[in-house]
Amino acid sequence: MKTTITQSSIHVSSQKANLVCDLVRNQSATKALVILDNTPNKTAKVIRKTLNSAIANATNNHAMNAANLYIYEITANQGKTLKRMIPRAKGSSSSIRKRFVTIKIVLSDDKEQRKNDLLAIKTRLAKRNQSKKSKSAAKSSKPTINKVSTPRVKLLNKGENK
Repeated sequence: MKTTITQSSIHVSSQKANLVCDLVRNQSATKALVILDNTPNKTAKVIRKTLNSAIANATNNHAMNAANLYIYEITANQGKTLKRMIPRAKGSSSSIRKRFVTIKIVLSDDKEQRKNDLLAIKTRLAKRNQSKKSKSAAKSSKPTINKVSTPRVKLLNKGENK
């Protein structure tokens, strides 16, 4: 079973948040908490709070065992961007982008679930590719008309004798 939690409007850039997400992706929940405790980053603190909340939701609402939970999926997608201006020399200005991020954590307690989901995706892709190949084979099986080539006659200039 999977449980999902999302936290939005975190004042960090998505690039910095993705660096921390890569550290804990596909780890067990307890190991991820240890990694996040030892990571000196603003994003790590926010992800740790979100992960604690996700673990509490999974154990309380879905009756999952906290010891068996692992991070099935974690993403840090770009959220809203506040655009501000800062004054510069000679009456001009430059823009400042204050970026926000949305963090989504999916926890699961079944290790085989990822393998089953990947297998389902691969079979869908194989079926799609097979149907594309059959369509292209049907297009190529149409009869084509070959043009009969006529011999070309070389025109000679008046001054040439051959």
